[in-house]
Amino acid sequence: LFLLKLRVAGCIFFPSCGVFDFRQAAESAGPCQCLSHEMGAIASCICGGSEAPAPIKPVAAQCTVAGYDFVEPAKEEPPAPIPAPAAPAPAPVVSYPNEEPPPKVMTPAPTTPIVLETLQGAWVNSMGAKISVNGTAVSLNGLVMKMHPITLNEDGTVKSVGKLWQLKGWLEDERVEFKEAPSPEVMEFARSVIWTKATTEKMAEWTEQMKGLGYSGSSSNPLGRGIEGCMPGTSDAHAKLVADDVDRDKAELKLLNDLIVKWRFSDFQQVPPRKVIPDFSNRGHTGLSVEHVHYLATSFREKGFQKRRGDQGHDIPVLVNESTSSELGQKSIANWRSKLAEENGFPPKEHYERAFAGQELYTSLGNGHFNQALNLFGNECSSIYDSKSYSIGNDRDLKEAVQTGVSSIVLKGEIPLRDREIISRLLNSKREYKWKVHPDGSVDISDSSEDHSTVKQFEAMSKVLDAVELNCLVRSELGIKASHRIGQ
Repeated sequence: LFLLKLRVAGCIFFPSCGVFDFRQAAESAGPCQCLSHEMGAIASCICGGSEAPAPIKPVAAQCTVAGYDFVEPAKEEPPAPIPAPAAPAPAPVVSYPNEEPPPKVMTPAPTTPIVLETLQGAWVNSMGAKISVNGTAVSLNGLVMKMHPITLNEDGTVKSVGKLWQLKGWLEDERVEFKEAPSPEVMEFARSVIWTKATTEKMAEWTEQMKGLGYSGSSSNPLGRGIEGCMPGTSDAHAKLVADDVDRDKAELKLLNDLIVKWRFSDFQQVPPRKVIPDFSNRGHTGLSVEHVHYLATSFREKGFQKRRGDQGHDIPVLVNESTSSELGQKSIANWRSKLAEENGFPPKEHYERAFAGQELYTSLGNGHFNQALNLFGNECSSIYDSKSYSIGNDRDLKEAVQTGVSSIVLKGEIPLRDREIISRLLNSKREYKWKVHPDGSVDISDSSEDHSTVKQFEAMSKVLDAVELNCLVRSELGIKASHRIGQ
């Protein structure tokens, strides 16, 4: 009845499509054709008409009514079945070696006292050093530590290894523990150093450990190895030119003799010390040690001047006859002026300026401190140690040396810098070889014999140190504790 009323009214309302004229909708072949026929048939049947015609089978058509834009999706082919993944291959079974061997069972620490006999023989310490004990002497990596022998308590037990290690006691596996301390009072919190007997097994383990740390090849024997490119045990690249020390000494003595013969004037010359300054090449260009100059002057004053007679007495000075206008002469003058400006312990500058104003002077390659010590007397300078002046007094030999000089070997000014450096170095390093002075004034050094007589360590070291090091050595020899030169 509701549809009939709508039919009579001549229109139908679709909430989603708006208002339409039903008659026009029935005549059209639009998207609502099926709906129109169905509703018309129903209305006709209700109004007493004949049987409704069979409904027209709807033709699928695309709907253009708003809200009904629907397209039936195309039937999709069922997806192809995904093949089941292949079963993973069984993982290979890897057998690992036992990385942690069972812990070694250590023997308990001994309870017997540690006496001198206990420590005899070879040991290896926890720092990687090889130790050998023979009596009370202890060797570390092949070097005997003379200042650190084994010390004992009153009851005969071991107390320490010098002031390096203080004994603490036994550990497991017959190891011995020391404390790295100078005395028992400060050993409690010091680092432990463990000694282990140098058995075959332990030494094999120690060798592998040292290889891992880089101590293999030439590094495995530090006492037979020097700086790379140098003769073992030295820092001298030229030392490898000769086979051993004896051959080296002979070669260097011959070199020194050849250079002196090549550049010297034929005769000895008396050269006054007032005309002498250090050569530019002397002691690695560091000049002279003011402390050593005063040390010699003090010795002249207290012991008297020892004039050279034969091969006894002071060393023979080796000088270069230099022009004040030459390149090396100018360098020597400039170097000595700068030394005088920073150090007032030498003779006054005015003393040397008189020599600088002339046309020639002499520069020392050997025995330079000797000449400047004589100049202290020539200027009656004061000692840097006790403020007493250096006075010649009645010493006739000293007076002659100050005023006229001593017999010296004089070299020609044309000698190059390199040859000067070699002569200066070898004159000091070969001080134990005595020169042979022939009656004609010639000198033979190449066939000199080595003097094995005992000398003070101070004298031996004073020949090879530079000026700064020599200052320190002299202060140590004299026991000087207070000086403004300390630390310079």
